[in-house]
Amino acid sequence: MEANGNLRTAIVLQGGGALGAYEFGVLKALYERRPGFEPSVVTGISIGAITTAVLAGAKDDPIQALDQLWGEKLTVLPPLPPFFQQAYQQLVPTELQRVQEQFLGLVGNPGMYQPRLDNLYAPWLSTSVYDLAPLRQTLTELVDLRKLNNGGIRAAVGAIQVGTSLIKYFDNRNGGLSFERVMASGSLPPGFPMTEVDGHYYWDGGLFSNTPLGAAINRLEQCEPDNPNIRRELIVVELFPMDAPIPKDMPSVLNRMAQLQYTSRLRMDRNFFQKIDKMVDLLQKIHDTLPEDSPIRQDEDYKELRSHKKIDAFQVISAELPPELSNASDFSEPSIEGRIEAGYQSAIEHRIWEPTST
Repeated sequence: MEANGNLRTAIVLQGGGALGAYEFGVLKALYERRPGFEPSVVTGISIGAITTAVLAGAKDDPIQALDQLWGEKLTVLPPLPPFFQQAYQQLVPTELQRVQEQFLGLVGNPGMYQPRLDNLYAPWLSTSVYDLAPLRQTLTELVDLRKLNNGGIRAAVGAIQVGTSLIKYFDNRNGGLSFERVMASGSLPPGFPMTEVDGHYYWDGGLFSNTPLGAAINRLEQCEPDNPNIRRELIVVELFPMDAPIPKDMPSVLNRMAQLQYTSRLRMDRNFFQKIDKMVDLLQKIHDTLPEDSPIRQDEDYKELRSHKKIDAFQVISAELPPELSNASDFSEPSIEGRIEAGYQSAIEHRIWEPTST
């Protein structure tokens, strides 16, 4: 099948807290409908960075690891014994489960964050409400750093340097990925603390750009650049869609504010990719007609233009979640399960197993 032959796929994962369960649903469908599939490149921000690390460095099967991440590690209420779990789900209405578990989330998430004890006696000196020690433990349990940095998937996660406002992409090829570098991408203030990496301090990359699209394209272009038979595919999962209904009440106003803050602000225009592909084809024709001794061949700008490759196929899958599933801080089990199913169904509707030509 082409997905395992000449097609190289890059996956772009936005940040969005608990909405990241939707990304897992999309990935679950992708791996299920393309047997033997493995992406060439994955880039992520925040929760997308955590998914990136698990996808590229899972100790065992990546989809099983992501299922464990969302089904056991990131749910506010740890899994109960089967009898009690069944009784809880039958006796407690779904909406009440959501409310109860959202309240529990204020005092911590056992697989992701916990309250800082120093806030009890010196809150004015603190730079965050929680710390991310549980997240580091979760990554340690699910991710093999050697596989993450030496496996077949090119992975990059974005964080913003607090002191300079510059975005930094940590890459498993250029310097390697550590748990701290993954955590830096998800260090969203004021809830979570700055993460120190190599003497610099970082916050969540979504504060700068929540869609690591350029990072994905750059790395996808580097996949066997001299092989003319390679086709390149881009899959973008948007947790904060650009289009949404006009808010009609205060909760929907607050939700839309968050969407506008973290949306990609880039409409994935098929015509744009077609223009780029035409430019790449034209440059190839020019290159083929240039004399071997032409100084243009040595021009650095010309070389840079020639380094760009065609994006032969792309898909954008945008989360269109109902209000009860749209709260990015809601790590309740019913909401997580609902988002996973929504992402899975969206991927099926997009026929994600069929690369869509530009």
